[in-house]
Amino acid sequence: MEKKNNTIIARATPTGQGSIGVIRISGSKVIDVIKYILKLTYIKPRYAHYLPFFYKNKIIDKGIVLWFPKPNSFTGEDILELQCHGNSILIDLLINNILNISGIRIAAPGEFSRRAFLNKKFDLTQVEAISDIISANSKAAIFSAMNLMNGKLSFLLTKFTKIIINLRVKIESFLEFDYKINYSTFCKKIIITLEKLLKFLINIIEYVENGIRIKEGIKIILIGPPNSGKSSLMNLITDKDISIVTNIPGTTRDILHENIYIDSVPIEIIDTAGIRNTDNQIEILGIKKTFEEIKNSNYLFLVIEDKMSEDNLSIIIKKYLKNFIKSIPIIIIRNKIDITNNVPEIIYNNDYTIIKISIKKKIGISNLMHFIKERILNKNTNENQFTARERYLEILNSIYKYLIKGKKNFLNTNSLELLSEDFRLIQKELDSITGKFYSEDLLNNIFSQFCVGK
Repeated sequence: MEKKNNTIIARATPTGQGSIGVIRISGSKVIDVIKYILKLTYIKPRYAHYLPFFYKNKIIDKGIVLWFPKPNSFTGEDILELQCHGNSILIDLLINNILNISGIRIAAPGEFSRRAFLNKKFDLTQVEAISDIISANSKAAIFSAMNLMNGKLSFLLTKFTKIIINLRVKIESFLEFDYKINYSTFCKKIIITLEKLLKFLINIIEYVENGIRIKEGIKIILIGPPNSGKSSLMNLITDKDISIVTNIPGTTRDILHENIYIDSVPIEIIDTAGIRNTDNQIEILGIKKTFEEIKNSNYLFLVIEDKMSEDNLSIIIKKYLKNFIKSIPIIIIRNKIDITNNVPEIIYNNDYTIIKISIKKKIGISNLMHFIKERILNKNTNENQFTARERYLEILNSIYKYLIKGKKNFLNTNSLELLSEDFRLIQKELDSITGKFYSEDLLNNIFSQFCVGK
């Protein structure tokens, strides 16, 4: 990137023809642009002007002009927006004409937002929310991205950081001055605070995990023995004939994906090969792919026939799913209750939920859809939910490890010095989420994904 103090220019609307094209300019040369393109020495700030645009002393177009003097602008710098007709040739002529002014260059991708961040108009999570709003693929994603933009995550992190800072201050004060305070009592208070921090952090991590699901979509994987009804369930939920349904075991050998929307939330349904003992190399490969896919899913629907005994069900879970029980919610779909003459119902256990249905007779399907909406969608979407990124989760999980390690070491050693150092590292990690502490590589990675005009 060239000099950071240069004035930058870019079109803020997509390329191609349209009714309106917007050109954005940010930096100290905005006044020169007003004089050069509008032939004026001054225009009223934050006011919509309808004015002619000049190209080599000839009027090339007329449109709306908006001027936002610093610091009251998106970037914190002087900003000028020209709204002309959306002809690409016209826009290019205006931009190239403005580039004749010394000290003005084309903006790099995301450079307007980058300057807004560097000028402390937004923290890094709020800037990333701008990208989420632009790329949102559902109504839920739009509102969640707006929550991130409005500082929902920043508020939680600030509250968490204040507790960390206050505890660090108390520890440092105790070590330096407060010998009158009972050491044992002080340590007990620290343990109580550590417990509160862990609970608070788990709550934030849950919000972030849900935010990632909203941004990327909720993934539900269907697994189970052959002919249990996985493919039929896939076709039923998606309302499409995607999976081939036959009575021949091993029909589904590859992973099938279908994206749907339920209540404006994107959901990816994944149909997989039937899990069973087999010598067929293609089936074995399909089963291997199934377990690789489980790792990237949010919910696991284990589809079995209702006649299967609890003992056989336990064998399947222990043999195939024991490594996933703690990491992914498992929902048991007991299918074909029309054969066993059982009633449709939902049974909630500690380890997993059981839903009894008949896909063929469409019995209990309303229970299943109600479960998806109430227990999956509503859990991942609420008025305070915000979109999130994997980098937030990685940092928060790192902080969680620091807290667990710090608590364990403190219980064993009662060393306030070591605990204070852990808190310092935690605070540094927290600052990297919001951008109080950042690297150029991080900023380059984030803003390179933005469009040029943003």
